[in-house]
Amino acid sequence: MLGEGGMVAFGGRGMSEVSVRHVEARDAEVIREIFQSPHVVRGTTRLPFQASEELSKRIGYDPAMLKLVAVIEDEVAGYAELQTFPDWARHRHAGEINMITTHQRFRGRGVGDALMAAMLEVADNWLRLRRVGLFCWEGNPKAVALYERHGFVREGVMRDFVVVDGGFCDATMMGRIRRDPLDA
Repeated sequence: MLGEGGMVAFGGRGMSEVSVRHVEARDAEVIREIFQSPHVVRGTTRLPFQASEELSKRIGYDPAMLKLVAVIEDEVAGYAELQTFPDWARHRHAGEINMITTHQRFRGRGVGDALMAAMLEVADNWLRLRRVGLFCWEGNPKAVALYERHGFVREGVMRDFVVVDGGFCDATMMGRIRRDPLDA
């Protein structure tokens, strides 16, 4: 549920409380650190180097994108994006999780769970998205487990989808369909 000042707090499992809010320009340097982390570069289609102008554009305002950061003890601990399609008449009901990343120092502290929960809260209860999709590289069982905990199921495999460490890697497509009670 949305809290005061656009912040949503998550906690549990004996971890520090994780708050989620919309990204702000002041977050750019920490997001650059996150984006340049080896585990993030390997798990995305990004290159290991990025111009500062590109990063500013990436985190800047876009009405079709929900861009969130997770915060632990006043430090940005993760970043996530939900792509929507408001200008596509026949695809407005769908969204795509474009990215969920965690700063190296905060891995294993519930950051991914908090970001996913916040994005799905907005998708379900504010945007009324029926379908949310994503894809992840094969060989990333922690990511798959996170997605499955939030109701995503495997839908297929895109072969040789991305280059990782000089070789080709498959991507698993996953999706989550929210059914309205009136659908029964």
